[in-house]
Amino acid sequence: MTSRRPTRAVAEAPASSRLAVPPTRGRATVSLLAAAGVVALTAAAFPVTASAADPGEAAAKETDRHAVVLVDFRNKKLADPEKAHQDAARNFFGPTDSLATYYAENSDGRMSVVPAEGDGVFGPFTLDMDDSAACDNDKMAELARKAIAGVAFDHVSIVMNSDHCEGWWGLASMPGENSWFHEGAVADKAAIFHEFGHNLGFAHQERQICTRGSFTRCRTDEYSQRTPMGGGGEKKGLSAPELLSRKWLSKAQTATPKSTGTVRLTPVHAAGSSGTRAIDLPLGKSGDRIVVEYRNKDAATPDVDTPRGVNVYRVPKGEYNKAVLIGDRARAGKSDTASLPVGKTLSDSASRISVQVRKATAGGAEVRVQLGGKAPAKDAAAPAAPSTKPENPAGEHGKGGPGEDDRSAIGDVPSPAAAPAAQGQRESGDGDGDLASTGAQVTGAAVLGTGLLLAGALLMRRRRTAAAHRRH
Repeated sequence: MTSRRPTRAVAEAPASSRLAVPPTRGRATVSLLAAAGVVALTAAAFPVTASAADPGEAAAKETDRHAVVLVDFRNKKLADPEKAHQDAARNFFGPTDSLATYYAENSDGRMSVVPAEGDGVFGPFTLDMDDSAACDNDKMAELARKAIAGVAFDHVSIVMNSDHCEGWWGLASMPGENSWFHEGAVADKAAIFHEFGHNLGFAHQERQICTRGSFTRCRTDEYSQRTPMGGGGEKKGLSAPELLSRKWLSKAQTATPKSTGTVRLTPVHAAGSSGTRAIDLPLGKSGDRIVVEYRNKDAATPDVDTPRGVNVYRVPKGEYNKAVLIGDRARAGKSDTASLPVGKTLSDSASRISVQVRKATAGGAEVRVQLGGKAPAKDAAAPAAPSTKPENPAGEHGKGGPGEDDRSAIGDVPSPAAAPAAQGQRESGDGDGDLASTGAQVTGAAVLGTGLLLAGALLMRRRRTAAAHRRH
């Protein structure tokens, strides 16, 4: 395992419509793009209603016709185009452990990633530009699209070899149709899953440490380690908020308590359609929400390497794709999963909401949700570690998240993640607005947006010397 270049996300218009595809697993019908946790009520149950994500309507099935375009520059070609072709065909479209199977499983078959034509990999084509201009992603996208002008596609991934643009390993529009990869990144499934997540609108998912008794007075800790979008790598499924953002959970799988009671949560990615997979609650009148999920390591699901535990997320202004994992303590070390332990309580005095884990087994977890009244007595957990960083209210989400030098947004390093830099931080020399305006002129499907950049993966220089140690 090594470091690699950071990934970034560039704001862009949503991709064009897609075709229907058959489901691959038996979870209940859900909507658009977000899989979360299913929950079953205990004897102390309470009424539930549909969440703000409106999971009652099943998501339309969709097909992503994906094109991977290999490109050469006038002065620099791909180091090994045959290997790049084979890696791309296998890791984007292969029958096992690929982008196609990952998103089919997470969406319960509602999203199908298929080759746009043939095996889905085109080229290499020589672009009318030198590799010194490789950071001009929009020009590269325009020329690559022209090279496959006769191919109908929904998303395009461009693969290049350049000694420039070492600030990123992968780059993607968020949301949008384009992604860019350095040549070695097509052998890296974590990078591929991560960048396509940006195309679908998923932001980097961080973890925040909140002041005791508050879900909103929080500071950045590191990435969540619960999803490819939060440093989790390719062996973790999408989190409940991400699934909810795409409506990949049904009404029956999502509980929105109206009074105090206990919910039995089924692991988010457990097989079948029964059981409650997520609790989804409004957080006061701010527009923020709280989502609670239960995850469990299970090699038969996308959560191949996800630690068992109940996780609590804050959803800023109802934007599930920007949810952050929250807790009231720093990680105690690499082995600390930062989930909410059995017997412990997380509470917000302003909204008078508290969440307590009563029990957790491989099959599910019992979570006590208290609404109104006096919060349960505080547990004896250690206070959050002091920090020189100011606490940021939840309403300011976007000012305390991952930055361009973060080394763990993809999640392929053996050491604990470093604390991300400020989210929304501009990347020197790139010019967010320029990216957006140039992207709007790309030929093919519409490419519009505000040019928001998010950085997130790992630096490249150490990666090149130790690619053989990469974890898949």
